[in-house]
Amino acid sequence: MCVGVAPFLMLETGLRVFDVASPSTFDDSLVGFSKVQPLFELDEDASTYRTSRARTLFFGTQEFAADKPDNGYRVFCLGGSTVRGRPFEPESAFSKWLELELAGCDADRKYEVVNCGGLSYASYRLRVLLAEVLQYQPDLIVMCTGHNEFLEDRTYASLKERSVARAWFEDRAASLRILTAARSVFTDESEAGGDRTILNDDVDARLDDPTGYSSYHLDNEWQACVVHHFELSVRAMIQMCSAANVPVILVLPGSNLRDNAPFKSEHPPELTAERELAWQRAFDAGAAAADPAQALAECRIAEAIDDGYALLSFRMARCLDQLGRHDEARRLYRKAKNDDVCPLRILDNMCDILTRIAEETDTPLVDARALFISRSAHGIPGSDWYTDHVHPTIYGHQQIAQAVVDAMQREGWPVPLARSSAETRRTARTSHIRKLGPAWFANGRRRVGWLEAWARRQRLLEETTPVDARGFLHRGCRRCGFDEPVAAWADFDEALNRDPSTETGILNFAFELFDQGRPAAAAKVTDALDERASPLIEFELRLAQYVLASARQDMTAAARLISDWGDAFRHLEDNSTPWQLAQPATALPDATE
Repeated sequence: MCVGVAPFLMLETGLRVFDVASPSTFDDSLVGFSKVQPLFELDEDASTYRTSRARTLFFGTQEFAADKPDNGYRVFCLGGSTVRGRPFEPESAFSKWLELELAGCDADRKYEVVNCGGLSYASYRLRVLLAEVLQYQPDLIVMCTGHNEFLEDRTYASLKERSVARAWFEDRAASLRILTAARSVFTDESEAGGDRTILNDDVDARLDDPTGYSSYHLDNEWQACVVHHFELSVRAMIQMCSAANVPVILVLPGSNLRDNAPFKSEHPPELTAERELAWQRAFDAGAAAADPAQALAECRIAEAIDDGYALLSFRMARCLDQLGRHDEARRLYRKAKNDDVCPLRILDNMCDILTRIAEETDTPLVDARALFISRSAHGIPGSDWYTDHVHPTIYGHQQIAQAVVDAMQREGWPVPLARSSAETRRTARTSHIRKLGPAWFANGRRRVGWLEAWARRQRLLEETTPVDARGFLHRGCRRCGFDEPVAAWADFDEALNRDPSTETGILNFAFELFDQGRPAAAAKVTDALDERASPLIEFELRLAQYVLASARQDMTAAARLISDWGDAFRHLEDNSTPWQLAQPATALPDATE
């Protein structure tokens, strides 16, 4: 037996040593594509790669030099519409902020960060895209994926029919290079896969079909296959980058929990008509209840009959949120997301998969989900961090870029980077946002409208209408982010009427606008808040106004504030407010000067 097996062991070893027939480079056995058109094409003088005209609908337009400069460092960011920067465009996505951050950290290199975010692109499509991108001399791949895995219809007969023993054997055999080499020689890829799904070159989202949500049903087996396919695709891409000697950073995306209802809910087929009727009575009674405690009691009755109906969990979470029981609310918000029959937000078990892959492959992981949770009230992110169900605000994209730079600094890629100061970073952001122009935010709001129409959000409008101060604060932040100050202050005023302590949240949001590079917008917020604020925040509000006046070069206003408040500004406790750290680098003048 040893003599018979030895040649195969030697061949497998040789293929690995010379990096031939890597399984990750072979076509996905679960899906194929009717054709594969390159994302980038050379221009006429062969000096620049540009996004193929046929692919601009999904990817926008990007370009980079055909020959990388000697001092160049090239990063490709792969993912779906989150990477693309929706509802805005790539110029305000984390890839652009990453490019600016790196330029601020290291002036000795020319950093190119290419945005390869495709609308509705899932991991199995990114795998094909990565194979192309690896030909363009990348120094780093940043990959953010997970939200779009359930958008396209795929069959998984080959997975569903496998026994446990067969699955164990096939999964291990798939890692053998001998088998991959044999497949590449003897298999016609146009006919490979047998019953595997053959997808169009462009995304064919199920929600694009007039039937929309009606094509989604409770199907735990299919969902498990999608999640398994997601893991296979991500692992394959990590292997592809490893084989090409290109480092990878994974970005784990987050989602809007508090201000986004599940897209579709459904009862299990085994629920009898009698029990469903009883469930519906309790569910409707909860919706009609006058206060959150009564509504929660009615919902508990429905929960005892069927606790898997996603919208029920969301309604209960909102009740618990209003009652101040935030830990219970957070758990049910997450359950509502995970029980969504149309999961357009990454599931928690997929987040666990990304974390596990990162640990097992020693791949740096930027956990954007955890980042936003840590900065959200009670650990429940909403429209203060997301423009819709999954797409981060511009400030959110900037925080992701900072986290990616931090990961690069830890790894020493390309060399240990110097940290740019907050003031330098803010100056770069302000300059870039000024170039985008005022219409940038209005266009983003228009695209959100398109997305909400595509996702049929109107039918769930009542579920996400604010019912408490936090909800109105979040919606005000969202509207202000789209440069709708009048509508934003209608929400802020309602939040203040319901809970006067919301003024602290509004002032914190003003700092985010300032830190984002929008000092004029931040000043409008602080000036409007000045007319409504209580004495409790007067000092911090004056400090904010001084910082913003200095940033806008309004020396008259800055001098007036110094005259009235300068002594108090000088005697602040260290780091007692973010505005203190944002003061101009020059020392505060004496009030007598």
